[in-house]
Amino acid sequence: MQCPECQSTHIRKNGKKKGKQNHICVECGRQFIDCYDPPPGYSEAVKRVVSQKC
Repeated sequence: MQCPECQSTHIRKNGKKKGKQNHICVECGRQFIDCYDPPPGYSEAVKRVVSQKC
């Protein structure tokens, strides 16, 4: 695993947030989670229906 900021491999666990393991880079201090899933948002079908009503 590498830091997304400085690409260092000197990483430590730093608690959990919303059920996901949080990590911290020892070199630059950046906190991050290992695998980030962006919020789902609306599906393309819902976006089409809403845009047709406008």
